[in-house]
Amino acid sequence: MLFTAFMSCEKHDFIDENVITGEVGPQSYWEVGSSTVSAGSNVPFILQYYSTSSEIDFSEVWYNISETVSKSVACPWLATFTYSIASTTSEEKRISQKIKTYPHSLAQWSDSLHAFTFSADFPVSGTLSPYQWSKPEQFEEEKMNSYFGNGFMEQFKDSLYTLMKFADFQKMLMGMGLVDNFKNYTDSTYDSNSDSYVYHFPKTTDGKTPVPDEIKTMYDAITFEQLIQNSSSNNYEVEYKRTYNIEAIMRVYDKKGIYGMTTFKKIDIN
Repeated sequence: MLFTAFMSCEKHDFIDENVITGEVGPQSYWEVGSSTVSAGSNVPFILQYYSTSSEIDFSEVWYNISETVSKSVACPWLATFTYSIASTTSEEKRISQKIKTYPHSLAQWSDSLHAFTFSADFPVSGTLSPYQWSKPEQFEEEKMNSYFGNGFMEQFKDSLYTLMKFADFQKMLMGMGLVDNFKNYTDSTYDSNSDSYVYHFPKTTDGKTPVPDEIKTMYDAITFEQLIQNSSSNNYEVEYKRTYNIEAIMRVYDKKGIYGMTTFKKIDIN
C-alpha cells in the first residue's frame, strides 16, 4: 500500500510547499481542542481534507502512548552538602494504533474552505491517569522496592556513608537522638589561617581522621526510612511520579486505499 505523508502551515493550502512522489493520497489538516486533556475524556478536533486524484472513503485517528517516570530521594540530615538521587525516564508503552473511524460524507463540503470539514472527537483511556507518591507522611517499604527496585535502599545508604564528613555525622546522630554528647568523638586542630579550631574525629598516628568504629556501628543501625525522614515537615523525602502522553495523527483514505496524514499532535494526559 502506498501513502503520502505531508505537513501544512497554512490552513487553506495543504500541499503547495510539499514535494509529493508516487500516488497522491487525500490532503488533510487538523486542529485539536487542547494539548492537555484528562484521562477518560474525549479530545475534540476539527478536520479539513480533500483529494485531487480519487474519491475519499473515510478517516481514522491513530495514536501511540508514552510513559514518563520521575523519581527522587533525598537525605535531609546533612550539614556540609545535599544528597539526592533523581532520574526521569520516558518510553513508548504502546505503538500507534487505530482509535476511531469516521465516515466520509459529501455533505461535509465547505465552499469557503474548498475542502471537506467536520468536527468530532476521539477517546482517551481512563487508565492513563497520572499517579504520584510524593513526600508521604507514612513510609511504605513495599512501594520503595516496587518503584525504585530491590537493593536501592541499601545502595543509597552505602553511597551516602562514603561522602559524609564529621559535621554530617554530628548533625545526623544528634538530630536523631542517637548521641547525647558528640564531644566523646571529637578532636580539634588549630588553624592559623582562620585563627580558629577545626573539629574532626580523633587522629591516628599517621595523622588521618577515620570514622570511629562506634560511629560506624550507629550509622549501620540507622534504617533507610530514618535517613529520608524530614522531622521538621513530618514527611519522607521521596517522590515517584508517572505520567502519560499520546501522539495522535489523522489518516484520510481514498477509495483506492491510499491515505494521507495530518501532522502529529502531542497531548499530555492529566
